[in-house]
Amino acid sequence: MNTPVDGTTGTRWDELRAIVQIIIDIGTIFDSNGVDVHFLNRPPMLNVTDPRQVVESFSKRPQGFTPLTPALRGIFQSAASKLRGNKRLLVFVATDGEPTDNHGNVDVQSLENLMQHERQSNTMYVTFLACTDDQVSVDYLSRWDRTMINVDVMDDYKSEREEVRQAKGFNYPFSFGDYVVKALIGAVDPEMDALDERTNTNKRW
Repeated sequence: MNTPVDGTTGTRWDELRAIVQIIIDIGTIFDSNGVDVHFLNRPPMLNVTDPRQVVESFSKRPQGFTPLTPALRGIFQSAASKLRGNKRLLVFVATDGEPTDNHGNVDVQSLENLMQHERQSNTMYVTFLACTDDQVSVDYLSRWDRTMINVDVMDDYKSEREEVRQAKGFNYPFSFGDYVVKALIGAVDPEMDALDERTNTNKRW
């Protein structure tokens, strides 16, 4: 996450922080109760209604293991008891590599089982924000993007724009505003999800 973004002076962590603040700002428009921000190795911030509340927390660089599976399981289980009627859950996951267990061992399979079998995919939408230049470490996300329903994967803006243009043509318009919209609804809207995909996916919407 501390890797510089190509062509800019900021890092992926800086870009992530900006995107999260935008998401919170827009999210509170649709949910007056605010949004919940969960960290893997520090306490969560619940019912955030002002993006400025997270600025200080994001000033601390990420460190430690990546126990993503238990963190997401807790979020899914908590939401399952609250989702009623047409209520939906939209989760944004920022990750810089492969998930680990509590001992630091890579464990992608447990996260895949959670996403495939424990997540209520018809009501729980997940967007992964890949914050790394190490493509190998996030190959599993690219596969999930093609095969899991109500799941989208986003790269940094410049990389995402390049992927969209490779799929749709060099002159295809894709502004930073479009990038934010895709981050917000890519997991919900099949057309937006498919912007950066050249071929048909194996998803079943």
